[in-house]
Amino acid sequence: MKFTKLLFCRMLEAALVSIETNLTMLNQLDAATGDGDHGTAILAAMKAAVSSVRKDGTFPVILETVGFDVMSGASGSTSTLSGLFFTGMADGMTSEELDVDETITAFENGLANVRTMTKAQIGDKTLMDALIPAIKAMSQFKKTNVSFSEIFQAAAVAAQTGADSTKELIAKHGRAKNLGERSRGHLDAGAVSTALIYAAYAETVAKNV
Repeated sequence: MKFTKLLFCRMLEAALVSIETNLTMLNQLDAATGDGDHGTAILAAMKAAVSSVRKDGTFPVILETVGFDVMSGASGSTSTLSGLFFTGMADGMTSEELDVDETITAFENGLANVRTMTKAQIGDKTLMDALIPAIKAMSQFKKTNVSFSEIFQAAAVAAQTGADSTKELIAKHGRAKNLGERSRGHLDAGAVSTALIYAAYAETVAKNV
């Protein structure tokens, strides 16, 4: 098995379905500490990603296109960070088919690109509480001869654990920061949507082994 444009297209399609299914829940989560539109924002970003990945082009070029289409097709920090992740994945990619280690590197590069835009870290009650653990979980499998299914399952579990942890955190970024202690007791919508996306990725990869 290889990580290809076709597989990633299927992964994004599954993630879109999951986000669409959970749209109301994500907006309700965001309403507790923010503007109440995170579900709408991430849905727009995922729709742009799916539409873009279906275009003609090589895998590296399409990933760049996906990133820019996401950033231009939807407004706000959600689309910016999502787009940066996709363009970051393309950094240094030269092959149409990636092995496990090359795939992990692509996701690491995606996270590195996101970090150029945000200073948020684990514990700050943002999407990074799910994204950073997800990529770290993948990274531990470099040069270990594991399957694609294993690395994405590990990422999904780590992302969910990270998302769950945000309930007891105090927000340090964005509008939720103004709530201070009152932000505690609510899950972060961005972390939850990230966990949903990685769960969809894992499920798709498992089906395509």
